[in-house]
Amino acid sequence: MKDKSNRNDKTLGVGCPITRRDFIGSTLIGTGAALLNGCTPKEQLNLIEKSNIADPWTGYGGVGDYSTSNGNTKSVMDAAHLIRDGKSAKMVANAKPTGEQFDMVVIGGGFSGLGAAYQFHAKAEGKTCLILDNHPVFGGEAKENEFQVKGHRLFGPQGSNGFMPPVGNNTLSEEVWKAVGVPMNYEFADDNQDFGMRVAHDSYEAMFWGEKKLDVGHLFQKNQKYQWQKNIWDDDLSRTPWSADLKRDLLKAFNGKDTAHSTEGLGPWLDSMTYQNYLEKELGLHPGVGEHMDPVMAISSYGFSSDVISAYGAYLLQLPGMNGYFKADTFDFESAKFMSFPGGNTTYARYIVNHLIPGVFPNSSFEKIAHGGINFDALDKPGNATRIRLSSTALDVRHKSDGVEITYLCNGKAEKISAKSVVMATGGWVSRNIVQNLPENIESSYRQFNHAPVLVVNVALNNWKFLEKLGFAAARWYDGFGFFGSIRSPMKVGNKTAPYDPSKPMVMTFYVPFYARGQSIKAQGAIGRAQLFNKSYLDYEREIRNHMNQIFGSAGFDAKRDIAGIILNRWGHAYVAPQPGFYFGGSDGKGLAAPIKKGFDGIYFGHSELGARMNYTNAIAEGGRAGAQAAQAAIS
Repeated sequence: MKDKSNRNDKTLGVGCPITRRDFIGSTLIGTGAALLNGCTPKEQLNLIEKSNIADPWTGYGGVGDYSTSNGNTKSVMDAAHLIRDGKSAKMVANAKPTGEQFDMVVIGGGFSGLGAAYQFHAKAEGKTCLILDNHPVFGGEAKENEFQVKGHRLFGPQGSNGFMPPVGNNTLSEEVWKAVGVPMNYEFADDNQDFGMRVAHDSYEAMFWGEKKLDVGHLFQKNQKYQWQKNIWDDDLSRTPWSADLKRDLLKAFNGKDTAHSTEGLGPWLDSMTYQNYLEKELGLHPGVGEHMDPVMAISSYGFSSDVISAYGAYLLQLPGMNGYFKADTFDFESAKFMSFPGGNTTYARYIVNHLIPGVFPNSSFEKIAHGGINFDALDKPGNATRIRLSSTALDVRHKSDGVEITYLCNGKAEKISAKSVVMATGGWVSRNIVQNLPENIESSYRQFNHAPVLVVNVALNNWKFLEKLGFAAARWYDGFGFFGSIRSPMKVGNKTAPYDPSKPMVMTFYVPFYARGQSIKAQGAIGRAQLFNKSYLDYEREIRNHMNQIFGSAGFDAKRDIAGIILNRWGHAYVAPQPGFYFGGSDGKGLAAPIKKGFDGIYFGHSELGARMNYTNAIAEGGRAGAQAAQAAIS
């Protein structure tokens, strides 16, 4: 059995030299060169193999500043599980006070935490703010993976991805975008050469909203053989193997404007049922319509399948069956121009940090903020109004007579600091476990929050000739690993613009959902996290390489030859999954988030899951609201 596995690994290219060589560069040379004492590359490789420095669960992290922070790494997960499993009490009791006092402490360094710090800084100028982030790099899911392949620097998103430049000034995110100096106009590589393909500029658009204006392949099985069909909507699904009834109802749902309720009272009515029930019972559509949308719904915002998610959530995303409720002046997803920075929304997060903390990016040009190195020494510098303390896992937050006491774990030591107020800019599963003496109405709401996992995989390719041969850059399949993968046309970023040529390297990104149709929403969470966590990096590497060989092999793809590296980004609680009643339920009909947003005793809650859906806009809005609440407390 072992010999067969080894033979398969050799055929697939598992453990090929570039993966191990880049791992040396990122993990050892980049973060712990002193351990090597000037060893040669061969000696370094031997050290890795003998000392097991390469964590077999987290796996390869790429190169650059984000190489030790790809998703929830093993160290981050282990620290979080200390809290989940009730093992932090002794550390809290023995924690040593640092003597530091801040006007506000923010728990969480993603868009929500940065939004809180931005609003606090704007409304309480001169007051002090410390952000505690449990990862080695700030940004939450707005971080990137970096590869070095054949002399080219390649980037992929760890999670948060896709943006549209502000068109007004109607949201806090648009205000922040302009205030921190993010550019408004961009150019992409396919402006010059498109290789005969309509290619997306982000990793989401081709999944559904912009599919009809892009070239997308769908993979079907016929006579036990795989067969690609390009642009299946062009001829009304006639080339698909689906039944006539399903084709008819998919077209009706995607293109029609049928409604089942007036716009008055629409939200609460939709929130009283699942999306699946809405499609089947209210519109009378084939059950397969909801099943077709399951992975799109799961990846885009909600984590799970249509049979457990509120129909109002589908309305917010303008999913099939909802077209009839929107007016001509409603935001049109199909005509919108989605874009992505090379590393997803990482660049936007870096701009906010650059605005808040001087010296993190010494040169504030677009190219330097997008791709320049982070000056980590500047992040937690005494004297700065805003500071970020990395690799700091909050263990305990409690109200005291003179403010709020925060205990956190950093470098293996538990420490205590104090603040006039705290913003919990992290998910509800964290707040429930570390905020002491939660009021019953907040505790009750949080008990009803369900969270879904996701896996984001970036695969560095030596070339993408196989996609050029197939004639599309985005693909969906119906069995095997995940459901969708794509490349993007690179954004032009000065001299560090990634190449755009089928014969040159490129990153292909896979967003992988974990849902279990037919199971309860709580069961889907447990099943999904078990699936995400119970595989090693090597297990996933084998699965990905084998899957790509199977589906792309007919176009000349060979995993051993064509894959340069694979990075996994595991997010165990990526999304809040809104069940019916999430938006308009609760004791007052204002939704489960309403009592949480009020906060209590100097502790405020601001996270994207408290908004309508989870994205960077809502993250900044909710974090900013909580930051403004804390600012009011600081200046009153």
